[in-house]
Amino acid sequence: MVLSDANILVVDDEPELLDIYAEWLARAGCKSVKTAKDGDAALAAIAEWPIDMLLTDVRMPVMDGVTLVRSLAKSGKPIPSVVFISGFGDVDKREMYALGVGAFLVKPCQREELVGAIENALADRSTLWNTPLKLVPRQSIVIEVDHLDETLCPKSLQLGNSGFSAFENRTLGLGNVAFQCDIASDQQRISGQGYVRWNSQMERKIGVEFAFIEEPGRTWLLGEIKARNPRSFIPGS
Repeated sequence: MVLSDANILVVDDEPELLDIYAEWLARAGCKSVKTAKDGDAALAAIAEWPIDMLLTDVRMPVMDGVTLVRSLAKSGKPIPSVVFISGFGDVDKREMYALGVGAFLVKPCQREELVGAIENALADRSTLWNTPLKLVPRQSIVIEVDHLDETLCPKSLQLGNSGFSAFENRTLGLGNVAFQCDIASDQQRISGQGYVRWNSQMERKIGVEFAFIEEPGRTWLLGEIKARNPRSFIPGS
């Protein structure tokens, strides 16, 4: 999806920022922009208006951004792409990625940064994942699993709509990574590049966002994600 086809809801308790973000998105060609002053007002707007993208502040009165995303997840209904924007860093990104948040912006941000993050979140994955990173990753991982089904393989690779979580014995830093994932049951190999978005030394697990995937693995992966229709951006388990 492109901005000219997108309905976007902006949520922030600062009226000035609501006006600024709405103007930026309108100038970028967004189809329609609505605003809400807090999470409670956002839920009411979402109930009445179909949206494709949610841009929300984190700290707000009445209902904050974290509670808003949790409420959307509990509803069981399809949720839009979500981008967080905040001046604070006290968000459990692993949980938020698992609930569907796709990007985190830090206030104050520039217009190009905000519009770019939203365009990226809306972009078709078949296009988004076909260009290698400009900087070759210095760290790499190889993951071998028997199945993608966790009931058959407890230590399987878990797919989200834009990344995966997996067991990894080594400690990897946040940032660029090259990966190779071999799934024996499907006789498939997914090779590419991405970003380590979270890691847990205690659990020996990592969460990776896809950035580039080689063919033929990309076509197979896109079909698998479509069939599974996962809610999470990157699974937290």
